Amino acid sequence: MRKRGVLNSVFAALLVVLWPTQVFANAGLPMVAVYLPPAWLGLIPIIAIEAALGVWRFGVPPRRAFLAQAVANCLSTLVGLPLTWMVLALIEMFFFGSAIGLNSPVRRVYAVTVQSPWLIPYERDLWWMIPASAIVLTVPFYAMSVLVEYRVVRRLVPDLPQPVVRSWVVRANVVSYVMLLVVVIAASVRSEAFTWMFSAFAPISWLISGVVFWLARLGVGG
Repeated sequence: MRKRGVLNSVFAALLVVLWPTQVFANAGLPMVAVYLPPAWLGLIPIIAIEAALGVWRFGVPPRRAFLAQAVANCLSTLVGLPLTWMVLALIEMFFFGSAIGLNSPVRRVYAVTVQSPWLIPYERDLWWMIPASAIVLTVPFYAMSVLVEYRVVRRLVPDLPQPVVRSWVVRANVVSYVMLLVVVIAASVRSEAFTWMFSAFAPISWLISGVVFWLARLGVGG
């Protein structure tokens, strides 16, 4: 039998602090708290890797490549990623927030796809639901990053042909998100080794989650 792990204990404690009237069993698990810490901690290495790809593959001057990717990634990671999750979480809360169980393959798929932004707390199954949901969420996060970073890089490196910019951004984000997904899954599976990371980003993660929680309650009340 698998133990719940440090990660779930941290989440439960924070929920009690932030929303005393809510019980963890009813509040669920916002995946932003799992995905955000590795993404933000890995920002500088990701910028370096994506800039290096532009220099090596497309001949972009190093200084311009680093500046373009720094601005693009800061915008997509620090702003775009949380906002994308918030939109997805609100859609889930308003239209797909009911627990339907895991007693069939279809329902299990539903729980980690449609309900991937804010997991229903089937606590005994979170050990596989968290990595599966991280994989699903990588798709919209990747799409957002490509769209945002393409526009930024186009403006900062205007002499580079559009197809080249597109290829650079698409390929760079494939590399970055594969690496990020590996870290996210490793951190969720071996949460006891990454307690420091989740604890460091807990105030930010739960501020974002709290805004979504408040907006959802406001919408229901309105």
